[in-house]
Amino acid sequence: MIRVLIFLVIILRCFFVNAQIVTYQPSSNISNDNPYIFSSPYYKVQISQNNEIKDVFVYAMNAMHITNNSKSTSWVNFSFEGTIKVKVTVLKKNVDFAQVLPRKANISVAIIGENSIEFEISKDGYYSVEFEKGIFIEHPLLIFANPLEKDVPKKNDPNVIYFEAGYHEIGDKYMIPSNKTVYLEGGAYLKGQFFAENAENIKIKGRGILSGEAYKARTHNHMIRVDDSENIEIEGVTIIHAPRYMISSSGIKHHFHHIKMMGWWFSTDGISSGENSLIENCFFKVNDDAVKLYRNNMEVKNCVIWQLENGAAFMISWNGSANFGNVKVQNIDIIRVEHHWDNENLAVFAAIHGSKAHISNFLVKDVRIDNANWRMFHLVTRPNRWGKWDQNLGSLSNFTFKNITYYGEQKIPSLLMGHDVKHPVYNITFENITINGKKMLIENDFLIVDKKTTSNIKIK
Repeated sequence: MIRVLIFLVIILRCFFVNAQIVTYQPSSNISNDNPYIFSSPYYKVQISQNNEIKDVFVYAMNAMHITNNSKSTSWVNFSFEGTIKVKVTVLKKNVDFAQVLPRKANISVAIIGENSIEFEISKDGYYSVEFEKGIFIEHPLLIFANPLEKDVPKKNDPNVIYFEAGYHEIGDKYMIPSNKTVYLEGGAYLKGQFFAENAENIKIKGRGILSGEAYKARTHNHMIRVDDSENIEIEGVTIIHAPRYMISSSGIKHHFHHIKMMGWWFSTDGISSGENSLIENCFFKVNDDAVKLYRNNMEVKNCVIWQLENGAAFMISWNGSANFGNVKVQNIDIIRVEHHWDNENLAVFAAIHGSKAHISNFLVKDVRIDNANWRMFHLVTRPNRWGKWDQNLGSLSNFTFKNITYYGEQKIPSLLMGHDVKHPVYNITFENITINGKKMLIENDFLIVDKKTTSNIKIK
């Protein structure tokens, strides 16, 4: 009996070790003849653990907008646990420089031979492998290292809509009813968009891809649109080629986590969520606002953002008409901000508040901003084309920004300004803000404050 138990333990240990890395085969539509997604011509990636080496399929897509600085994006997607070694081989040039961001991860890179590197990962997350210096990277490579899946639904469950690995066309308004789980198996590739309205208890999860390819900018729907719904969870999927928002939701109690989002258009926002919502452990590489902080009781944490040339990493308001607040943002790595022309929405934290809402009680802390040289803050009230201006109402107050490190040098200073005394910006605290190694202690070239329309601005 003891020998049998020992044998079973050994078998279980072997199974557990082999289950530490899960990779996914690409669907049949992904080929070099597909203009929207194909095998990367730039990189080869292998991952290894316990002396087992696996080749990982490297996806790639070309830039879609004429202003995009990146000409392509390549990425790998797998799930794991423990510590793994990643080997990247560059296919079209030799390697004389390499780094892995976020810098908080403190990943050491070894250059192997003329065109390969190796590094270790022991924590799930989103990593940018870079062979160029500077803000603009022509052909980036992203590592999406997911945690192992939990609670994978069963195919025969009547409350599960199960998309197996392979190619699926679902149309631009695939309706999801209440009390359903939509599962995208690893290797599933869905062309289309999901929609739910006045629903509750919906989950969209898995390791598959949802693509809006061939939809022109500002046409069709948001990639996932959930209107006036409660208790929504979206987890694990990769969303690409969005013509509008990646995710737009309204209602209450929404949870978004481990989602990877990449898009190219000026209409490609990341997530706009309902009240009492949590956004965590997500990756954004988008060309409009990454996260819209538009609702009461929102929390955003543990995310990685690559902000393209348009939009803000965090947009607080263009047109809020109902008072809102109690918003918390923490532990964010903004690994790149590609802003390079002067427009008011081009800031890491932006509000161009043009409606009557009183927006208050924001806490933003523990944010690291790399590869950036544009505005950090742009907090203003003024009429704009998106808002409905009120002559007497509309203000920003009680914001705290704490422990924010900006590794670059601001070419354009931050700005705090109300439209007039009836639309003030007040009670704003900056604590331990560091720019290019220098702590912000007073109003200076880093920050312009309009004295007539602001009050109680504190810098600590």
